[in-house]
Amino acid sequence: VMVWTMTQSKPTKELCSYRPTATLLGLRTIAGIVFPYITAILAVVVAEAMLWSQPWYEQLKPLDDIHLLPSQWMLRGDNYDSAIGMIALILALVNTAYVNTYGGRFRQNILWNWKINLVYAVFLFALFWLLLTPASEFNCIYRVNCDTKHSLQAGDLTVLAAFSAGGIGGCFLGPQVKIWQEEMTQAGWNKTEYWLPEPAHDCLPPLGTHTTPVESPEISNFGCVGPNNCYAPGFRWQVAIVFVAYILINHWFVKFVLQGPISATLRRRQKCGDRALFGETIEGSGQNFSEGVDVDETASDPDLQIRI
Repeated sequence: VMVWTMTQSKPTKELCSYRPTATLLGLRTIAGIVFPYITAILAVVVAEAMLWSQPWYEQLKPLDDIHLLPSQWMLRGDNYDSAIGMIALILALVNTAYVNTYGGRFRQNILWNWKINLVYAVFLFALFWLLLTPASEFNCIYRVNCDTKHSLQAGDLTVLAAFSAGGIGGCFLGPQVKIWQEEMTQAGWNKTEYWLPEPAHDCLPPLGTHTTPVESPEISNFGCVGPNNCYAPGFRWQVAIVFVAYILINHWFVKFVLQGPISATLRRRQKCGDRALFGETIEGSGQNFSEGVDVDETASDPDLQIRI
């Protein structure tokens, strides 16, 4: 949907004095691709470093730590790290799509494209809602700030369940499951497979087993009930600041580097360089450089730098 809205910006009424970038491998094009990619990686690295320093953080390797079954591979994302990665990925895609729709001097102001502004606002609202709000059925659709209680209840959201990676209405297999599984093994769980929570038993260990109570802070924390990947309230806002900084930096880069005064300065320098390179006449044209020859100030394609 957002890709379609990108095409809805109208052209300006008057032609610009220079053409848009014409090469796929020019500096301008490559910079527009690499910059959001690198800044997104940096945002994830910073957010993950902050996460790993939290006292409540528990790393989880689903296949090794809780022996997740092959049929449950969609639930490998039930951990603290995957939630940050999911938000960062969607945020990078949405924000890059938006800033690439500015259009510079070739299209009307992006504010006139109400379709992309609406979609952009909805995406940003949804992503920051997932990050900043307590556990809910909506959060469990996307497995962010989700707990076992609301994961079970999310089974009633039949329409939204179509947008989930899996596990709707089932147990949340967060890092806390490892505690119960180890206790079940020590208690003599003698079945061929490791114990895993089941919705039929409310995702709790069997009655009569001596395991850590679900109300214990080791299992339930920050208002979440049962195994979860809920973040501490203060940490949520810290990560939100990192993502807001990522958004603003990319808007700044497009407006002030690719389309602003920095690119204008580079165009002027390229024009002076073209004059010095080609001299007063252009070979084969028979014309003076200053007479009827227009230098393309974008300098993004050496084969199209000069128009006679």
